[in-house]
Amino acid sequence: MLEIFEDAFEIVVRYAILILEGIGAIVILVNTMRSVGQRLKKDKIQSRGTLTEGISSGLGFLLSSEVLKTIVAPDWKEIGMTCAVLAMRAAMTVLIKWEERQEPNQMEKAEPAGEPTGEK
Repeated sequence: MLEIFEDAFEIVVRYAILILEGIGAIVILVNTMRSVGQRLKKDKIQSRGTLTEGISSGLGFLLSSEVLKTIVAPDWKEIGMTCAVLAMRAAMTVLIKWEERQEPNQMEKAEPAGEPTGEK
């Protein structure tokens, strides 16, 4: 009886892995396309932000799938992949925070001197 539950659990987890990996790939793809569109409209600052946030969000889904993989088949290869995705996610988070701090400086440089920004 316990074997039936274990098999059912493994099937559910494997489908969840596929779904999470698919969502992660879609999030990265959609945000990449949005970023390219913004870049074509000459909005470089917004383009970078969209791209980095999209990659970071997509990596979050991929990290979730990697954690589930270690539950179903815990071996050193899966643990290593989880660590690699976690490291990429952490690096992207640091990059996003750094770019958020740099954005106001870049916007000031992009505006011609003496013209109002339209913000209050």
